[in-house]
Amino acid sequence: MERSYWNRVLDSRLSRRRAIAATGATAGAAAFLAACGGGDEDSPSSSGPAGPKDTSGLLANITDETKNAKKGGTYIGSHPGVILTHDPMKPGINIRGARRGFSQLLRVSDGFMEGANGTIEGDLAQSYELSPDKLTLTLKLDPGAGFAPVAPVNGRIVDAEDVIFSWNRLQNEGIGASELSNAKSPAAPITSVTAPDSKTIVIKLNQPNSTILSLIGSQVLGTWYVLAKEAADPAKIEIPRKPIGTGPYYLVEDSEVKYSWLKNPNFKRAKLTNGEPFVERIEEPVIPEQATGVAQFRAGAIYEYGVPANEIVVTKKDLPQLNMRQTDPNITGTERIFFGQIEGSPFRDERLRIAVMRTLDRDGFIAAAHNTDRFASEGLPVQSYWEAALPRGVYEGWWLDPKDEKAFGPNAKNYMFDLAEAKKLVEAAGLKTPMEFDMVYAAPGPSSFPAGFYTRAEIYLGMIENSGVFKMNRKLINYQTEWTPQYRNAKGQFSGVTWGPDTSSQDPAAAAYFMHNSAGGYFQGGDATLDDLTNKARAEFDDNKRKDIINELQRYHGSKFFNNKIGVAGGFALNWPAIRNIAVHRGGTNWLCITTSSGLKAWLDPEQPPLKKT
Repeated sequence: MERSYWNRVLDSRLSRRRAIAATGATAGAAAFLAACGGGDEDSPSSSGPAGPKDTSGLLANITDETKNAKKGGTYIGSHPGVILTHDPMKPGINIRGARRGFSQLLRVSDGFMEGANGTIEGDLAQSYELSPDKLTLTLKLDPGAGFAPVAPVNGRIVDAEDVIFSWNRLQNEGIGASELSNAKSPAAPITSVTAPDSKTIVIKLNQPNSTILSLIGSQVLGTWYVLAKEAADPAKIEIPRKPIGTGPYYLVEDSEVKYSWLKNPNFKRAKLTNGEPFVERIEEPVIPEQATGVAQFRAGAIYEYGVPANEIVVTKKDLPQLNMRQTDPNITGTERIFFGQIEGSPFRDERLRIAVMRTLDRDGFIAAAHNTDRFASEGLPVQSYWEAALPRGVYEGWWLDPKDEKAFGPNAKNYMFDLAEAKKLVEAAGLKTPMEFDMVYAAPGPSSFPAGFYTRAEIYLGMIENSGVFKMNRKLINYQTEWTPQYRNAKGQFSGVTWGPDTSSQDPAAAAYFMHNSAGGYFQGGDATLDDLTNKARAEFDDNKRKDIINELQRYHGSKFFNNKIGVAGGFALNWPAIRNIAVHRGGTNWLCITTSSGLKAWLDPEQPPLKKT
């Protein structure tokens, strides 16, 4: 996406807001901003206590159609890039394949007609029990959970040896090992994993940890996915190219142009009593270009696609037979900005970090990135959220709104767009404006981030560039060989600024530790207070007390800004009506069939377009 395009978008939407903010936010200016949608609770972009109502007539009615499900059929979607490795313990863009093809011991349960609330259920584990002293977790494997029907496993039932092999491999090769294995990191909880028999797993912990269940059930790449023990011999199973697991599907076509999965007939879970998943086959042609994806979707060649927010309404109006639905904020589909903390980096000074974040008009970013003002003008219900230390997509009731000064405290001011204040902060740090720095991030490519990340990046990077407070030198580097080791995994030991996708957990205490504890997997700088708060949160099993700790952390980080989010909105999505029963079961981990999370209960209706031509 060209910078000039987003400059025009921002100019048209934000010129009045910037004119005010550049001279300081007086009381009159604040009122004017509110009238333009800048924080008024009655504005169309505000969620409000009950949320805005739909007056558009464009949205489909979402109902549970599980009892009417038709089994079989081929779902045709798309994949955003070429998968360099199918190894679920390594980084890449194989999260869909990991969620379809592999299993974990536990999973976060789906919400019904709403997002997940943090309830944990078994995946490979049929049952589990945490000892009274919270130091031993015992799990019993589901007796019906089997591998895909391919050699050399040939559909056999999973056993404890597979789990132990996978645990040992995670410790040796998994990028997320330090989150779980005490042998890899003294702060990690698991000291040992043993198997007293073929169906029992015993996990010993170094100390009570309230996040242990969600950590084991995290679907993030690099965590504890269960592989076949035969993979110990690469001549038998070459994991990067031959993913064989116990998930609902298994890979049958692997090329740079298309990926195809078939239903795993040995995927059995005690909870699933209707023969889920209902869809028999999944095909995903590789479509890295957004314009091509939209064109293919419009033609009915693919059944759902992430149509850009500014094209959704016109696409629905052009093709009224499409179903349009409301979507929840995405926890992993948005980005973080983080600052170099290596010795000599100017961004070790928190005033400069805050200054960068104050050049961002968060409401303007959300409007441009998520099309909220245009959706509201169509009568569609829009919910938008400023984000801070935690994403909005964590368990319901745990995210703290930076716009709510009463709840957030005095550091709420640091989230307000104010170029004059940003300039003062830079000068207070002893530097002249515009201050020059390097913005280094992964270059677009077939194995890099999906296109939507770069579309949004042009908005907030354009805000920083056009602020007059900073002069930003963009440097684009290779995702796999440079950005991942030198920035994503560098624990803040770099100079300059970068951005990358958020890969945090839905569990707010686990997410806080992951991002803001010095032993966390996405740590990019912090201090003793953040270490203390995140450690306390993990040790606290009372939900209300743990929530108080997480709220304190969010308020405190509002004065530090080591690892920052910007904002997000609930949005809208389109699909062809042949896909039924989606957006009913939402927010759970793994168990993915179609692109939209559906708890394996999506099904295909051959009497609906594009399967049935009209």
